[in-house]
Amino acid sequence: MYGILGFLDRDTEEKIDELRQGMKEAGITDYGMRPHVTIATHHELEVEFFKKEMEEYFKNQSAIELFFPSIGMFLNSGTLYAAPTKDPSLTDFHSRYHKRFMGITDSKSLYVPAQWVPHCTIASHLTHEKLVEAFDYSVKYLEPFTAKIESVELLELVFDDDVCTEMKDIFTVDLKGFHS
Repeated sequence: MYGILGFLDRDTEEKIDELRQGMKEAGITDYGMRPHVTIATHHELEVEFFKKEMEEYFKNQSAIELFFPSIGMFLNSGTLYAAPTKDPSLTDFHSRYHKRFMGITDSKSLYVPAQWVPHCTIASHLTHEKLVEAFDYSVKYLEPFTAKIESVELLELVFDDDVCTEMKDIFTVDLKGFHS
């Protein structure tokens, strides 16, 4: 499987990483995936062809500003996340991608426009008790924040028993307005 992930600006990555480090030190969780917002998943891709299409599509796209005013959790998943406001610019960015790549996106994915809950995972695969601890910790140490999706990356995701065990970076496109 392949994922299209929108990576966030450096300041936001540091903010989320600091929160996660505090959770690790508190014995709550050790989740370390780079902070991002998932745009889409694809079961199969002709990777070299798709990289060209992806670069052409995203090369003139501007960085997307997000506002994260809340946290939430997905039911029965042990996943806690920061939630951006689903404003028109984010919704348009997401739906235009799905319209452009219709037919090769996973139509049963939770990332299709009708089902998409934009989010940045804080922690995942938590027991009920650890999820409550992670929620309490986040409420105590996380304030509403702004962020930007500054780059979009194609990743190959390897699963074992429905758990992602490996992610391979394949290709990244920086959005206009990106500042390293």
